Order: sequence, then structure tokens, then C-alpha cells
Amino acid sequence: MPANKSAMRRYQVIDDCLRNTMRRYPGVAQLRDKVQYTLGTSISESMLHKDLAEMKALFGAPIAFDRARKGYHYTEADFSIRKFPLREDELRALDQSIAVLRQVKGTGLFARFENAIGKIIQGFRISEITGGDDRAYIQVEEPLVPEANEWMEPLLEGIVDGQLLAVDYMGFGREMKRHLFSPYLLKQYRNRWYAVGHSSRPDYTIVLALDRIRRVQPAKGRFVRDPSFEPEAYFRHAFGITHLRDAKPGTVRLRFTPQQAPYVRSQPLHHSQRILSDTPEGMEISLDVYVTPELTMAILAFGSGVRVLAPDTLAAQIRDTARAMAGLYGEG
Repeated sequence: MPANKSAMRRYQVIDDCLRNTMRRYPGVAQLRDKVQYTLGTSISESMLHKDLAEMKALFGAPIAFDRARKGYHYTEADFSIRKFPLREDELRALDQSIAVLRQVKGTGLFARFENAIGKIIQGFRISEITGGDDRAYIQVEEPLVPEANEWMEPLLEGIVDGQLLAVDYMGFGREMKRHLFSPYLLKQYRNRWYAVGHSSRPDYTIVLALDRIRRVQPAKGRFVRDPSFEPEAYFRHAFGITHLRDAKPGTVRLRFTPQQAPYVRSQPLHHSQRILSDTPEGMEISLDVYVTPELTMAILAFGSGVRVLAPDTLAAQIRDTARAMAGLYGEG
């Protein structure tokens, strides 16, 4: 499990103590006093023992207890959790990761990520790969919309730190509302970013579009953890970003023309897609999903290349929309 910021600060103080050649073999009391003095916070002996164990697990720290000197030490003299021994292929992977992240630049979060990675690989080697410019070597659909940029960082920090947030949110055509929001997940869909988390207003997990957020700030109160929330399960039957809390998913059957079939076969519409029949006359598939606006828009995007076979309510909705579209061009 990744360490939170408070734990990382304690690990760094302990690391400094174990590397201090002037005061070797610090005992539990010395380590505890140093952590409390440096960070201005109390820590129990049991927490200190847990931190030592976590440093071994997370960083492979060679921590040992010397019974004769009654203190701890590193069995490897030059070890530090601040050092990152990386292979050449790992260094190149870090180089390339920054080239990818250039496509979603514009936030303080990613700027600091680039700076941190540059320090790790010593010398900002990414400039050697890209020539120090912004040319795209890997192209994503679109960068973040400006309205969403500033909220990425506080939301992600809220997720990592378990921090309750006060989020001022304005839905389309609605009044501003304040949510006491416990964020769980950031999710992208169709070039837009969304935050998933528990809101105090409805008292359950909801989805907020980042470009509709007007303000995010830390809030006093308890971070609410939904024990039933699991990202894959939450969106298992969702087509797009819409989650219908009180609805049940249904089976949608679609028939595609021979011209559209290869695209749907090679690029499934949803992970639940099953091919029911595939003949020269066309392909029939089924999806186990909620009927949402994202689903209807996806079906309409295929135009005359698809026909809804079930459910009847969805078929009627697509038919009525198609007739309304035809009416825009003077056909009744």
C-alpha cells in the first residue's frame, strides 16, 4: 500500500537517523523523540515499529537491530530511501513517461511530476529525447479543458490523503450547490474529466464533471468511505460516465450492417459485448448496460448502419429521434 504524506515524512526522519554517522544505532526512544521534535507531532512506539516494518516492505530498507548496541542501523552503509537505483530500461521508461504527460500538461500536478522525474533521472534527459520542445510523439485525443485543469490537483490530493472537500458545483442549467465531497476516483470519458465520490447532499456516491466545478477547498469533517465502492463494479454496466443508482441494467440487442460490422467487431462498444450472430447479411450483438444518454448518442452515431432490436423502449426512442432529425431537413 502506498504511504501517505505523513508516513513519508516519518520515514524520511527515520532514514536520516539511521544514516547519521555521528549518532549511530539509535534506539526506539531516540527515533521516537527525533520524529516528534522534527515533525511536531506525537507518535507511539507501536507506530514507530510499524514504520520500520513499512520501510522494509516499501523500499527494501535493510534495517536491523543490533542487540549489543541496543539500536537500529542499516546493514548497507550507503542505503537511503531517497535513492532510486534504476536500470537503463527503467530510466528510459521515465524519460518516455514525461513525453506522454506533455499531452496533459497545464496543471501544477503534472508540472511537479515532470520536475520530480527529471531530478530522479539526473539532468532532465527528456530534453535530449524531445529536443526541449513540445512536439507530440504520442498523441492523445485532447488535453484537459482549461476549466478542469485547476481542480485535478486538489481532488487527487483529496483521494490520496482521505481529505473531505467542499466543492461548489454548477450543473448545466442549475443553481450552484455545495457538496461536502469525499473523492474516490478521477475518470476520463470523451475528453472530459469526472470525479467520483460520496456527497453529503444525496448521501451517496455521485459523479461530478470537473469543468462544472467552481471551487474546491478542504473542509472540516469526516471523510466518508463507501465500503461498497469499487471502480470496476461501479461502472460495470455504465455506458459512458452515467451511473444509474436505483436502476437495473438490461440487455440491449443491436444489428449492424455488413459495412459497420468490422468496426464493432474490432472495437467493442462495451466490455459486456457478445456477438449473437455474424453473417454476410450483418452482425447482431448484445450489451448488458444501463440505457443512458451516452448509449443513445453512440447508437445514433452509426446512423442507418445499426438497428435496435431490443428493448422496445430504446428502439422507439431512437426512431422518434431519427424522425425529429429528418424533420430538420424538411422531411416528415
